[in-house]
Amino acid sequence: MSPQALNTAELLEVALDAAGMGTWELYISTGAIHRTLRHDQTFGYTEIQPFWDLQMTVDHILDEDQPLVRQAFSEAELLGSIDVQARLRRAGTDTRWVHINGRTFYVDGVPKRIVGVIADVTHRRAVEDRLRQAQKIEALGQLTGGVAHDFNNLLQVISGGLQVIARQPDPKRREQIFASMKHAVNRGASLCRQLLAFSRRQALRPEAVDLKRLIGDMRELLNRSLRGDVQIQSLFAEHLWCVEVDPGELELVILNLALNARDAMPTGGRIAISAQNCEALADHDLNGDFVRLDIADSGVGMTPDILAHAFEPFFTTKQVGSGSGLGLAQAHGFAKASGGVVRIASSPGEGTLVSLFLPRTLKTPAYIPQLTSLTVKDTAVGAGQVLVVEDDDEVAALTVEMIKQLGYDTTRVASAEAALGALADRRAVDIVFSDVMMPGRMNGVELAQEIRRRRPNLPVLLTSGYVEAARRNAGAQRLKIIPKPYQIDELRDALAAVRQDARESLREH
Repeated sequence: MSPQALNTAELLEVALDAAGMGTWELYISTGAIHRTLRHDQTFGYTEIQPFWDLQMTVDHILDEDQPLVRQAFSEAELLGSIDVQARLRRAGTDTRWVHINGRTFYVDGVPKRIVGVIADVTHRRAVEDRLRQAQKIEALGQLTGGVAHDFNNLLQVISGGLQVIARQPDPKRREQIFASMKHAVNRGASLCRQLLAFSRRQALRPEAVDLKRLIGDMRELLNRSLRGDVQIQSLFAEHLWCVEVDPGELELVILNLALNARDAMPTGGRIAISAQNCEALADHDLNGDFVRLDIADSGVGMTPDILAHAFEPFFTTKQVGSGSGLGLAQAHGFAKASGGVVRIASSPGEGTLVSLFLPRTLKTPAYIPQLTSLTVKDTAVGAGQVLVVEDDDEVAALTVEMIKQLGYDTTRVASAEAALGALADRRAVDIVFSDVMMPGRMNGVELAQEIRRRRPNLPVLLTSGYVEAARRNAGAQRLKIIPKPYQIDELRDALAAVRQDARESLREH
């Protein structure tokens, strides 16, 4: 006798279990969650628990990811769906990644239930991480020749300028040489910022991003990475929404897609980058408000059979040594992890269009605030005593000279411990100016915290060559950071600003 056929519900349960997915149903009015055994197993339990609610789900998530999960469930009541990945805390095991996906059901326009699935995606995240890292290596490899060429040119400008400036009696000519050297330094600093963004090896860190500004900041990098016969055009919709993505990863996606487009145009052509708002999308992949970012080229295009494999990792039509075939796969993984999708359209001789649909956010981009410029040209002589904390002797010597030219007296120490020692003997200090990265037990942020504990009204200004990392560490402490390399007028304004902040804080208390 043949086994009895499963009904539809039983078939669905078997399929979900085989896929490693647990189902759940959240009742919004009470917060209670009805779920399957696989759901509880995902959280590390061998048997289904007597009770479960939304707070229990959040409590199992790592502290850093809890706000993201709470926000996702809250927004699901308004947007109609939830799609979020977070790290899970399970007793006796490593941290796991889970993907929570669901849909909201309404009665007379009022949200009543959210129904969805949960799955352990740790292995998938690890694979995507390796793909992203491999793609970063490929992208940096593409840039190596251009970077070496550009840096040699910048060093030549600075080196040559230093050699001839002392021999040049004409003040106007000396000023021109100075201007060329300063321009070379600025170009080098810009390039370093871009390279630092690509060198990061970490989980996605989504934040509000203004696409027009991000791509505008990338123009120099894109121009450097492409041939002279490839032109870039950009067009952005008026009042373009912000998106919530990892900005460094998005830069990498855009760069890789531009490199793919370049290789598809062996005799030159055009790359068009555009973005527009897409309101209330509703299809099998997208639900809600998105921003569509298009990268189109006028290249050779793809045949249908090649297009069918375009998103497969390591699939490439390039010659050996010319690419790993990770570009589109990485774009697909990034879009998925960011809550969006990537789509591609192409035909032979008609070029290729890659469209990234990224979720809209109402948050404001958290750019590094610009320090307010002062109206005075220079600080008056005898302005105060600055304690300079810098371990590099050459950098310290130049920094001390710049600060002295601004009218301050200086004391220089090489570590955070030495700085605390100088403060312990009640030495007169009006400002502490410290690098973030230093040898020893304490970095600049930790030094600033300790100074605040010991001398709450003493102003502290930090500096770093990796401002993005420093900003994340210092943001919660409300510490001001000036990025390296800085101009003397920027340093003047920053020192004055932290002193003014300290005075206002003293008046408030």
